[in-house]
Amino acid sequence: MPAADAQNRVPMPVLSDFKGQGALYDGLLRTLEAGTYVHAYLISGASGMGKRTLARLLAQRLLCTGENKPCGACPACIQVQEGNHPDVITVTPGKPVSPEVKAGLAGIPVDEIRYVIGLVGQHTFVGGQRVVIIERAEKMNQQAQNALLKTLEEPLAGTVFLLLTESPELLLPTIVSRCRALKLHPWPDETVLRALKLRGVDEAMARQALHVSGGSIGRAIAVAADEAYWQRRRDVMQDFFGINARVEVLKVSSAWKDRKEEAEALLCDVEELLRTLLLVRCGRQDESLLADYPEPWQRFAREGELSAFMRLMDAVSEARKLRMNQVTWQAVVEQLLLSLMEEKSKWSM
Repeated sequence: MPAADAQNRVPMPVLSDFKGQGALYDGLLRTLEAGTYVHAYLISGASGMGKRTLARLLAQRLLCTGENKPCGACPACIQVQEGNHPDVITVTPGKPVSPEVKAGLAGIPVDEIRYVIGLVGQHTFVGGQRVVIIERAEKMNQQAQNALLKTLEEPLAGTVFLLLTESPELLLPTIVSRCRALKLHPWPDETVLRALKLRGVDEAMARQALHVSGGSIGRAIAVAADEAYWQRRRDVMQDFFGINARVEVLKVSSAWKDRKEEAEALLCDVEELLRTLLLVRCGRQDESLLADYPEPWQRFAREGELSAFMRLMDAVSEARKLRMNQVTWQAVVEQLLLSLMEEKSKWSM
């Protein structure tokens, strides 16, 4: 039985939790058991997929002193879990390891990577392996990536690098080619629901959080506890999908003008609500998800042409482009409202 956190009774993660990743887990476990693991892994995937959790569990597996690795109970496993193992170096943007690098930097500068490379060239504290975890690896500037590349080309015995990223395309191709790829895919629905229920989320909220999670356990957990998120979604449903006449456009756009800091979140909400309609239309989601939509949108989800869905998605993309081109936020909102209202009017007969 995995150890449980006494405060919230949520079981601590174990490596077998990643069985849901299928071939990725099977292949990784085989190499770990055979001792044929490589010196560098690139762990990629969307936010909340478990990249940090997998990296920590791999570090436990490599440094564990128990019999069934990772045992989760030996001093090494506990230190890795608590983030204070002396032979695990974690590089995080804004929280430098090097005393010479200024805290709070958005990226990972070359001096940070050079300092870490210097550390791994020294003897380990415990006498076994050393693990270097680089979070948000795409934040390394080009000089930093080139400095790391030299080390990956001539790997140091006993050191394993774990690079974590949501955007592997921002890394040098030569770095990517020298790492074994571990790409985390969206989790099955039952896995996300189980994670939510373990945290005491009720069935109705768990289902809602699952739907917007995109298979990300981390995102599902975050939104389930975020009342501000659900309130904004209700506002978006009312203002953008409930609008009925052109005379309402100015009133709605004026209200959202003062919520400019929520601009990207608003566009994501509109996009997600449109995506729900599309998934119902394609038969990939149940019609029960339409309950909160006005009746015209429910009819649209049942009968609309796919080209119409694409036009509305394009309208959201156009709104993002207008923002980038410094068009006033209120004008962007008005154009998006008109696009939505035009489609809605076709189904209001």
